[in-house]
Amino acid sequence: MTKNKRTLCVLGVLLITITFGGAPSLTQAAQYGSQNITQQQFQLDQMSYSQLQQLVSLLTQLRTRLRQMVQLQSQNQTLSESDIKVLTRSATNIERDEATLRGRVTDFDRSDYVDAWFQYGDDQRDLDRRTPYRRLYEDSDSYFSYTITNLLHDTNYYFRTVGRDEDLDLAYGSIYQFRTDDTNLSSNEDHPDVTTQSATNISDERADLRGYVDMNDFRNGKVFFVYGEDENQIEDVEDEYDTYRQIDEDGDGLQKVLIDSDLDGRDSYIERVFSLDDDTDHYFTICVEYEDEDNDEVLKCGTVREFTTDN
Repeated sequence: MTKNKRTLCVLGVLLITITFGGAPSLTQAAQYGSQNITQQQFQLDQMSYSQLQQLVSLLTQLRTRLRQMVQLQSQNQTLSESDIKVLTRSATNIERDEATLRGRVTDFDRSDYVDAWFQYGDDQRDLDRRTPYRRLYEDSDSYFSYTITNLLHDTNYYFRTVGRDEDLDLAYGSIYQFRTDDTNLSSNEDHPDVTTQSATNISDERADLRGYVDMNDFRNGKVFFVYGEDENQIEDVEDEYDTYRQIDEDGDGLQKVLIDSDLDGRDSYIERVFSLDDDTDHYFTICVEYEDEDNDEVLKCGTVREFTTDN
């Protein structure tokens, strides 16, 4: 057997082994390429050089095809869809910051139950939020709804129904759209609640400032702490300024630190401040900047609290 022919024999055996039995060990490869390859083992001695080339080519194509089939099967399993059918219905009770989404399971197929929920968001290509699911049974009510809150006013939202059968396969309804109300808030809307909580982890040069803000009927709050050694300056922040940006820092007397630039809803905050003077009384409060019902920028601050750094 010539050198070229023997090389193709080894390559053909390797392709066969990789395709049907995984990669061979180095010992196996050496054995296949040795002078002891016999006609009974592979019956390749009587084959011409061109026939060997065709064999290797066919095996290569076969391996590629097998890999494609495995990949396709994997994709089909991942993208498996259910035979159940779900329907998206139009949104109702649309207000400035909330709306009721509605859907229905129209075909349970052979599934005893369906878990159904909504996907929604302000970008039709990215429905990045979802509601809790509700389990529905064929012999009971197939209609369901959910009221979503904390929406932005005068904004387009998109949503669709999602159903999941007993086999965990999914079905999707059509994407619907609605727009939240653009009316201004009335004078009886609830303004933000701002609560300054006691400082913790106090040492000679640092402390953790704590607070809580609930925006209630307003949105886009800018939350921050003011702190320092001058109690009067801290107390006057709410009356003297309308925005965070306007507040002038005054050395140890008054400092400010922004902790949330866009609060919708409510949240609790802890902010560690450093470089405090030891054995000194310090004062602080949490504040929020927002637009009121007249679209004017205003500040609202919590009670001013006091702590003393360690000696």
